[in-house]
Amino acid sequence: MAEPISKSSTELPLDSFDWVPLDIPHRWLAERIGNADLAALDLIKVLATPPPHGVRSMRRYFGRFRDLSRPDLERERLDFSFWVEHRLTSWTDGLRIGLANRGVDYPIPAVGVYAWKPDLERIWPEMFSSALAKTSSSPPKKLPALPKATAARLRHGGQIDRVYPALQTEFPPFGKAPDALTVKQCAEKLSPHWVADNEALGLTDPSDDVIAAAMRLLGWRNNS
Repeated sequence: MAEPISKSSTELPLDSFDWVPLDIPHRWLAERIGNADLAALDLIKVLATPPPHGVRSMRRYFGRFRDLSRPDLERERLDFSFWVEHRLTSWTDGLRIGLANRGVDYPIPAVGVYAWKPDLERIWPEMFSSALAKTSSSPPKKLPALPKATAARLRHGGQIDRVYPALQTEFPPFGKAPDALTVKQCAEKLSPHWVADNEALGLTDPSDDVIAAAMRLLGWRNNS
């Protein structure tokens, strides 16, 4: 049973790294339940549950996901009623948010939506301890240097530079994914590599487009 949330903790720092993207608990639940849609339902139940057993949530506004009616707003806590009025669904490109009582709608990507990690740990204590055990029990391997011709053609950036070592780890020695593998299949295989950085730095998973670009630069030739 979840522990009560103390009144002193109701005011949370909105810039804390204890806010984790929703796709992190969703992925953890989906791996254990075996179904991404059921995992989304279980997650929204706790997001919609008020204290003392709820999971608090927060939203960041930026770029095309900015609230035009409040252009200066960058972060805000989401009320528990938000998750009663909306639904969370799992799509091939990630979680999406739509209206709960509308039969057909056009849900938007759940980008910049976060859950409070200590609340998640109250309900599922093993959610983050298992990830920590994995990262602490297996020291990072030193990857072989890429051939000069390959290294010279690589693009660089915050997200794509995370993908190259993950590909090398999964497809040694130089990260060339099998041509028969689709981008979606590869993204699923690489997803465990993002967990530690996402939690520590507040990052999100590299997109499928970024993963596909890295795969091609390391020699993959499937255009699916």
